[in-house]
Amino acid sequence: MIAFINAKILDGKGGCIPNGSVLIEGSRIRKVGENEEVEIPKQAEVIDLGGRTLMPGLMDAHTHLETTASNNVINEVAQYNLPTRTLRAYWNAMDTIKAGITTVRNVADIGDCVIAVRNMINQKLLPGPRILASGKAINQTGGHASMSTEYQWSKPDAGGSGHCVDGEAECRKAVRMEVAAGADLIKIYVTSGLYDPFLGKPRDEFSKKEIEVLCDEARNSEKPVAAHCHTAKSAKYCIENGVTSIEHGMMINEETLELMRAHGTFWVPTTSVYQAMADGEKYGLGSSAVENSKKALLNQEKMFRKALEMGIKIGIGTDCGGVLINHGDTAKELECLNRWGMTPMDCIKAATSANAELMGISKITGSIEAGKEADLLVIDGDPLKDIAILQNRDKILCVMRGGSYYKDSLKRQ
Repeated sequence: MIAFINAKILDGKGGCIPNGSVLIEGSRIRKVGENEEVEIPKQAEVIDLGGRTLMPGLMDAHTHLETTASNNVINEVAQYNLPTRTLRAYWNAMDTIKAGITTVRNVADIGDCVIAVRNMINQKLLPGPRILASGKAINQTGGHASMSTEYQWSKPDAGGSGHCVDGEAECRKAVRMEVAAGADLIKIYVTSGLYDPFLGKPRDEFSKKEIEVLCDEARNSEKPVAAHCHTAKSAKYCIENGVTSIEHGMMINEETLELMRAHGTFWVPTTSVYQAMADGEKYGLGSSAVENSKKALLNQEKMFRKALEMGIKIGIGTDCGGVLINHGDTAKELECLNRWGMTPMDCIKAATSANAELMGISKITGSIEAGKEADLLVIDGDPLKDIAILQNRDKILCVMRGGSYYKDSLKRQ
C-alpha cells in the first residue's frame, strides 16, 4: 500500500481537496478524502507531499506514436521499415508516459505497429502507457493519407499508412479489416488537411453515403469513430452518423456546434499543432501550410470560444508525432486552450475525466476516485495558477500508472 498525504488533490472532475490523502492498494485507489478522513494502515508507505498537487495522469486523445515530429511528414512516414517503426513507436510511448501522459488514443497507424505495442503493454510484457489504437486510418484514393505519384506517404515495406478505399463495399471491408486487426476505434479521413501541399485549402473527400457506411460498419462492431475533419459540410455528415469525435475542425461553423451539442459529439481541436504550423517558417515548413494555418486559426479560435459558451464536449489531443509537435507535449494544448478562454481547471478536466469519457474508459481511469486505477501525477507547483507548469518535466515529480511508478523524484523521510 502507498499513502499520499498532505496533498492538494485535483480530482479531474472539477473538484479540489486543499489538504487531502489518497490511499493506493495494488493498482487501484482505495480511498480519497481530507487527511483526517483517510485511515492509513500501518503497513502502508506514507509519502508526505507537503502541499504539492496530486492529480490524475494526463491523456492525449490524438497521438501518432508511430511517427516522430517533423517539418516533412511525408518523408518521415516513408523512411522506416515496419520493424524499425514498431520499436520507435514503443520508444515514443515511453517518452510520452514519462512526461505525465498515462493514456493515449492513437488515431492512425502504419502497418498496425501501435496495435502491436499496445498488445505487449496489455500483456504486461513491457511497461508503458495505456493505449487505445485505431490501427490504419481509412481514406479515399488521392485523399489526405493516401499515396500519389508526387507525394508518397509510405513505402510498401513500411506497412502502409492507411486503407485507400472508394465506394461503399470497400469502405465496409476496410473497417472490418481494422476490427479484425484489433482496433479499439476506427479513424477516418473525411477531408484533406492544411498540410497537404497539393491543395490550396481543405476539401471534402468521402461522400455522404461513404461516411454513412463507414460509421454503420463501425457501429456493427461497437467501435467508436474519430473523424479527421475540417469542413462544416463533412462534419455535418459525420455527426449525424454518430462519430464520437471531430478531430481538428478548423473550418467548422455554429451549425456544426449545434449539431455537436445535440448529438453529444466531442471536439478535439488539436490547436497546438496549427499554432506551431502558423509559425512554421522558422522550422522550414512550406508556405502553403503556414498560410493555411494562419487563416484557419482565426475561425477555430472564434468557434472554440463559442463552443465553451455552448458547453460543447472538448477533448484534449495534440497530433503529436505529426507536424512539429513532439511526443509528451500534451500540456502545450492546455496552454493554448487556456489562452482561448478555457479555465485551468477545465483544461485539466478536459485532459483527464472528459478524455476518459471520450475514450470510453471512465469506469477505469480519468479521475481520482475510489476503485479507479491509480494513474496519478505529483506536481511541484499549482497548475491552477500556472497551467504551463505541466510542460515542465522537472516539476512533474511522480508519474504513476496503475500503482506502478514510471517516474519517482519524491524525497522520502
